[in-house]
Amino acid sequence: MPTLGPVDIAIVLMIWAMIAVVPIALILLVVRRGGRAAGPVGFPSDPALDALRTRLANGEIDEIEFQHLRSVLQRG
Repeated sequence: MPTLGPVDIAIVLMIWAMIAVVPIALILLVVRRGGRAAGPVGFPSDPALDALRTRLANGEIDEIEFQHLRSVLQRG
């Protein structure tokens, strides 16, 4: 029965790493991308609040106006 040398062991370890790590990485990637698109789990994304965040990011409104408009949106 032949023995495994260091190169053979390295190859076997790389194959096992690919078998274990690649599917886990793909699952995490899908879960993270899906979570960003839908917002927090169980809560749908609010288009009005998203538009308000975009206006703040674009510099169309300042933070004070953002806070005020956000509170108005959350009341209604």
